[in-house]
Amino acid sequence: MLFPQFLKVVGRCTRWVALGAVLGAVGCVSKPIQIHTIDAANGAPIADVDVRQHGARFFRFMPKKGKAPKTNADGRIDLVLDAKGTNLALLRTGYVPTQVVIVPEPQGRANPAKPTATEVDISPANYVEFESLADGAVITVRLSAIVDEPVRVCVRNDQGVLLADAEVVLESALFLLKDGSESEWGLPPMQRAVTDRTGCVTMTAYRGLRNFLYVRMLGCETQRISLERAAERATVQVVLRKVESKPTIIRVIDMKTGVPIKGADVEIGKKFDGIARDPNGWSVKTDANGCTPVVLVQNIQDLVVTASSEKYLMKRTLMNWSLASVTKPFEIELHPK
Repeated sequence: MLFPQFLKVVGRCTRWVALGAVLGAVGCVSKPIQIHTIDAANGAPIADVDVRQHGARFFRFMPKKGKAPKTNADGRIDLVLDAKGTNLALLRTGYVPTQVVIVPEPQGRANPAKPTATEVDISPANYVEFESLADGAVITVRLSAIVDEPVRVCVRNDQGVLLADAEVVLESALFLLKDGSESEWGLPPMQRAVTDRTGCVTMTAYRGLRNFLYVRMLGCETQRISLERAAERATVQVVLRKVESKPTIIRVIDMKTGVPIKGADVEIGKKFDGIARDPNGWSVKTDANGCTPVVLVQNIQDLVVTASSEKYLMKRTLMNWSLASVTKPFEIELHPK
């Protein structure tokens, strides 16, 4: 009778040993280091740099919450790395957001790294092996100032005619894999403008940040363009395709009971990420039958309708434009909270 219990204990131990081996491989260790931030142009120390640590191991995929520690007047900050695989996000207004990557040494290396490095200037590659760092090693990181640059945006329709009064929005964001700190860092303000009679307008982009253009106009399909992927960044040519619109009615019902939901909010072109509603968008409420008034929907590739109500979970639904109709409402089912 004792033998099965013994096997269970052995099984548990085996699982814990296996888990320990995995955790050890990804880096359940700690090491004190110091980060030293300096200006890439003149070598001057940079104070008040936020340093956020992101663990690259189990249970620590997200950045630590709370106020980020900052570099002192000498541009220095003492940290304890809590994993062999760690990302450090360095943020300071006016400088390019920078990521320092601490990596474990590759397995099977013939000559393993030894913890002898006491001072390391890792720019511009911005990575270093955990095993090479001695306790208390100083890692110098050079931060580059963000550079403003003009971007001329010219807008045409699909017949090649330049369009005046097209709305152009430029949004800037951090360029880090796992930042989670845009609201605290302080991004450049969002820019909004309209094209002049030549169909063009000049905006300001920021080198070192992600820059997105939104170009839109009533009756046309909105274009979202990443400037980092644009073939020619100084002058961006945008074509707005005119699209058909069709009247329709949308009905919102309870997923479990099928009962219509009165007063539900139904939207197209909903405001997300701080971008104002699309000119072709709208927001309405449902009546006692769970139906919207007659609304216009566009024949675009991603026609997304958002429905929400106080006692229900919000739902975003991809709508098939060909099914839009005033005689047969398009139904959206909401799940109770």
